[in-house]
Amino acid sequence: MTEIAIYGAGGFGREVNLIIQQLIKKGHPYHFLGFFDDEDKTLELGNSYLGNTEKLNNWKTPISIALGIGSGKIRKKIVERITNPQVDFSKVISPYAFFNDIISIGKGSIICAGANLTTNIVIGDFAVVNLNATIGHDTRLGDYSSVMPGANLAGNVNLKECAYVGSGASILNGIVMGENSVLGSGGVLIKNLEANRIAIGVPAKILEK
Repeated sequence: MTEIAIYGAGGFGREVNLIIQQLIKKGHPYHFLGFFDDEDKTLELGNSYLGNTEKLNNWKTPISIALGIGSGKIRKKIVERITNPQVDFSKVISPYAFFNDIISIGKGSIICAGANLTTNIVIGDFAVVNLNATIGHDTRLGDYSSVMPGANLAGNVNLKECAYVGSGASILNGIVMGENSVLGSGGVLIKNLEANRIAIGVPAKILEK
């Protein structure tokens, strides 16, 4: 039996809990403990609120953590703060996601219901593929990257670390998104996007500072 908790008690954290509960019903050996969060959630969660990072870093027994945080940058900061050797990071994969071939998925990554992944895909550590997103052949999702609900990535797409693809956005074949880059919701990316840039619209254009 694996003792598991979620870091992040917001909306996405609750969605990750839904996946965990579905996996438990299907026989996965999880025992769900509750939520960690930077904010005190005692009034909302009662005994299901387990504390903040300090509490987790003083946890005395083995515990697996799933990151219920939508932002890759915030996921990265949380991971860097967790120093307890008792902690490992679960990849949580919905039983209602679709896999058409063998996929490589790194530690701490979350794959939500309806996600459709085809072939020769590599997903790094602590990435998120959200509800009903589609990931085409030979795509690479970097560590802490995020693909939001309903986004569509064609073949040979490459998302670097902390790249963020908004809800309903589309990326054409062979496109590279640099580190910390953002494609806004509904945008269509037809050319490479440099690191630390934001693009919006159809076709997507860089949002100037």
